[in-house]
Amino acid sequence: MKLFEGHKLHAVQARLALAVDAIVERHRTAGRVLTWRLVHEIEKEALRTLEEAGDLDMKYIRMVRSSRWGYVPKVNQPADLENHECLPVALTMIRKAYHTLH
Repeated sequence: MKLFEGHKLHAVQARLALAVDAIVERHRTAGRVLTWRLVHEIEKEALRTLEEAGDLDMKYIRMVRSSRWGYVPKVNQPADLENHECLPVALTMIRKAYHTLH
């Protein structure tokens, strides 16, 4: 029986936050509006960064993806993440970074 290893999830979350901040800063500097499609692009790029590093457990990387949450539209409409109380880790980090990094 495999046990949940919280330190591995915390490591993924910490590295994801760094990746998301860097990616969001690039998009905000370019003046891009946060759309649902951009949310997906940022999440995909950040997760790919973690996967390519090769030193994190894939099981815990998968835990922070938005696909574990349910349907997130892939449209070019502004993403309204403020009206959702319960968001997956990746989307919460993107929302926070996009609204705090100026």
